[in-house]
Amino acid sequence: MKNSFEDLATRVISEPNNPENLKELGNLYFREGQYDQAIEQYQASLRLDPTYYKALYNLGNTYYKIGEYEKAVTKWLEAIKSRPDFDHAYFNLGYYYFQRGYMREAIKALKEASRISPDAADTHHYLGLAYHQTGQLEEAIIEFRKAIELEDSDPDYHYNLANTYYDTGNYEGAAEEWAKTLQYRENDSKARNNYCDALLQLGKYEEGLKEIDIVLKASPDYPPALCTKGELLESLGRNDEAKEVFTKLYDIIKDKVKWELLGKYVKTKI
Repeated sequence: MKNSFEDLATRVISEPNNPENLKELGNLYFREGQYDQAIEQYQASLRLDPTYYKALYNLGNTYYKIGEYEKAVTKWLEAIKSRPDFDHAYFNLGYYYFQRGYMREAIKALKEASRISPDAADTHHYLGLAYHQTGQLEEAIIEFRKAIELEDSDPDYHYNLANTYYDTGNYEGAAEEWAKTLQYRENDSKARNNYCDALLQLGKYEEGLKEIDIVLKASPDYPPALCTKGELLESLGRNDEAKEVFTKLYDIIKDKVKWELLGKYVKTKI
């Protein structure tokens, strides 16, 4: 940090009217986690040029980092006003709105970000998530597919496309995408359990049973996997074994608020 700081400090002195140098100095402080100093430098940059969109954007990022979300949103909006095609600011707005549960606002911002930069895979992914949250499943599928076309190796993209396929009743597509998730994230118990659930829906009971045992070998008391195994055994007509699994599951989750709904379901099985 010392050499970079000294270099930037020299440039700030030699070019006192250049907001870029102050912005870069703010970036340096930001990377070092010195957020108060970063804010000072971004504000100094903006005193030289109140419309400098990069300083506005980075100031917003810093406010977000320290939990001052309303200030962050204000600065990102100011950055967009100054630079209407600033896709990064739209993405940050969309991400913030998504995290806060403001899905309509998230979709609006992320759509604009994807319009400006259609090759940004993560933008399509979050837009897909926002569509999924609002029940717009076909739109979600389109966005997840776009994300995968741009970056096929991200397991989250495949995982969330699989979730959406499952919710539309496309169990074949869901199984395929969860299988791809597992190619990149082999030890993802949740994805493997979901994969087994899709196999169950497709009537591939023996295959599902082999896969669910992989989950339970790693996590013997994982409630969703025990439930899936019970359902697979039941579908194979192995009712005594199924009841044994459901009984074990019920003993694990009874009186636990987190699993209350599952507990009610499992109780009907024993």
